[in-house]
Order: sequence, then C-alpha cells, then structure tokens
Amino acid sequence: MFGSGGVQLFQRMAGAPECRDRSDRRLPLRSEHFPVQVRGREIVTQQGVTIAVAADPAMSEEIARPLNKSDWNDQEDQWAL
Repeated sequence: MFGSGGVQLFQRMAGAPECRDRSDRRLPLRSEHFPVQVRGREIVTQQGVTIAVAADPAMSEEIARPLNKSDWNDQEDQWAL
C-alpha cells in the first residue's frame, strides 16, 4: 500500500527529516519487520529501526494500522495454503 516512494513523498510533504538510521532503507519491508510500532511521530520496526516519521502521532497510527493489517492478511493467506 505505502511503497518507499509513497513514504518519501509523505515525508517531504510533512516536512519530516529523512530517516538516516535505517541502513537498508531502499529495500522493501519484510515480514520480520512486522508488526510495526508507533512511537510518537515515528513508525518503528520490531528491531527498533525507524522507517518513517509522520507529521503527528495520529498520522503515524493511521499509517501503521493498514501496514500491520496488510501483513496479517499476507500471513493468513500463507496459512490457508
């Protein structure tokens, strides 16, 4: 749903700084990154790596919710096989 281009566009629109601490930031998120967590304005992987910074905490929640739901749906699809 939110590709890396979408998150980067969101960051530019929100005036958020680029997340420099993610060494693999050009790579897609993988299942081990989920569920993502919200820490204030930051969206963080299970390993504690910041993947995005939103304009405010409510926006972070709105972004993280569908990301986690999408991952959960992918896992359910694998179990159904």
